[in-house]
Amino acid sequence: MHTCISNRAAAVVTYDYDDVVPAGQLDLRGDNSPPLATAVPMLAQPGLSADELSSYGGVAGDPELRAILGALIGVTGDQVLVTTGGSEALFLALTCVADPGDTVLLPRPAFPGFEQLARLVGLRVVHYDVPGVPPRRRAGEPVVVCTPHNPTGIITTPGISVRDDGWTVWDISHMSLAGRRIADLTAELAAHDILVFSLSKLLRLPGARVGCLVATDPAMLAAATRVKTHLSMSSSRPGQHLAKRILSNPATQDELDTRIARFDDLRGELLDAVAASRGLIAVAAADGTYVFVRTRDGSDAWQRLADAGVVGMPGVVFNSAPDTVRLCIAQSDQIVREAARRVKSL
Repeated sequence: MHTCISNRAAAVVTYDYDDVVPAGQLDLRGDNSPPLATAVPMLAQPGLSADELSSYGGVAGDPELRAILGALIGVTGDQVLVTTGGSEALFLALTCVADPGDTVLLPRPAFPGFEQLARLVGLRVVHYDVPGVPPRRRAGEPVVVCTPHNPTGIITTPGISVRDDGWTVWDISHMSLAGRRIADLTAELAAHDILVFSLSKLLRLPGARVGCLVATDPAMLAAATRVKTHLSMSSSRPGQHLAKRILSNPATQDELDTRIARFDDLRGELLDAVAASRGLIAVAAADGTYVFVRTRDGSDAWQRLADAGVVGMPGVVFNSAPDTVRLCIAQSDQIVREAARRVKSL
């Protein structure tokens, strides 16, 4: 019997950073911040009965959690589909906006899951550069927009992006949901806009695996729900219950506001340090937890910073050149400030 792995599966590229950073080096590869303080007491109190755990929940998700997420994002609860993390929301969106062989426009550099998932569902990928001019569609191709952009921290709004015919999938997983930014985005949503969101970044609970897809078009939401029925059926009930309890706690929003203000300060300090260095430049990040750095002479950015004891994620992970590296500010103040001191000397 002849067996082989499908070409699509064989072509999947994965990255991890489970290796240990040597002593004396600063780990700025990803979010190393603790869970929200308001969440910690709830982690040891699942609050679910045996009956609830021994049955599937609704495919669309817990109605109360959908309502809470809708209120945070600025839509109604019945426009929210709870998913198993943001990646499932992205997979559902890509599956529903195009057929195998169709073209999808993806940002570059970008979260590697965009391209890997698009190719898994059989789509033809065409890139557009970030920073750069908004992509120009032909024949209504779907576009994926990440805002704040991972890895650059750039903000894109409907007013400055493509507004012609065709679906736009907005990945807002790195948006704080605090202040006016999310309200400004959702106020301009059209029927051909789809949002995907992950609570992993917001609550710092990636193990809970809770995200959502938001669509104002009832047919799109119904299609995504049908697909999810045959994918994960219902998202984790303990994860949904935990997210519901945390998000309904009035103290959570106060802590989120404080956390975002702190990240704004740390982002500014790291950007100032890059600007003061002789050999590095950075994209002017406006939100999120990432700063994208490039070497002025075209040398290997990851190695340049690693030699100074600052370890980031190589730009090639995001389909960028070796002269780029992503640094994450979701660390302790001490680590980010020491990293800024070392970066400034380069």
